[in-house]
Amino acid sequence: MKNKPRKWWIAGLLSLFEPGLGQIYNGQALKGLIFLLLPLFFLPVLFFCLNSNKILYFLITFALLTTLYYIISIGDAIYTARKFKTEYNLKKYNNLIIYLGVIVLIFVSNAAISDYVKNNYVQAYKIPATSNEPTLLVGDHIVADRRVSARNPKRGALIIFEFPEDPKKDFVKRVVAIGGDTVEIRDKLLLINSEPIKETYAIYNDATIFSADQNPRDNFGPITVPETACFVLGDNRDQSYDSRFWGFVDNAKIKGTVKSIYWSWDNKKAVVRWNRIGAQIQ
Repeated sequence: MKNKPRKWWIAGLLSLFEPGLGQIYNGQALKGLIFLLLPLFFLPVLFFCLNSNKILYFLITFALLTTLYYIISIGDAIYTARKFKTEYNLKKYNNLIIYLGVIVLIFVSNAAISDYVKNNYVQAYKIPATSNEPTLLVGDHIVADRRVSARNPKRGALIIFEFPEDPKKDFVKRVVAIGGDTVEIRDKLLLINSEPIKETYAIYNDATIFSADQNPRDNFGPITVPETACFVLGDNRDQSYDSRFWGFVDNAKIKGTVKSIYWSWDNKKAVVRWNRIGAQIQ
């Protein structure tokens, strides 16, 4: 085979682009495959964190492990390339077509895995509106549990769902009633099955009370929720466009349940809301 010494900077650059590529460049296909597949082992940790209050620790650990992962991959690729800086016999897979093939395979695999995880396990969203303040603020980045068990509506849960008036949009609201419940609002007081509900998360910033014939915001119902649907409200009750205006959410349109906040940015003040990172959603 033709002698083709390895260049350390190429090995390092390839591993920076995708850990494992530098190892393949150095003729270590098995080691390169291990580096390529290693990130998949982070997924079980993520699933565990969905049902715990350890999301902040996971984020910190994930950041540290990712940094360490890249350092080790790049360092190993450079170190090995230096050993072959004067003599290296090309392997059959040391060619541009193989490298491009690996890159395409990685891209396609990552996209497929990402789509599968987002559709079946967990997805991230950014909050753009004030309708769920103070629970969710504009600039909060949230994690939603998208497993089948999290798509069953439960009273009090904040859910992600397809907006009935525009299925291309995802909305987040709180489930206050499920199939078979009777919903009524009297002068801003929520009643479920004729019983007043204590809602520590709800706020009312407008002292005005509209009659039912003026606006359904403050006086609504009674109405019974269909068995295959739920009734949702925003926590910021006076500033929320929800089931009072456009009706029920079909259970089949529910995409998941909000679990926690993994990042929060206050755009007005241009600061990170550190106290909200890792907060569990109640």
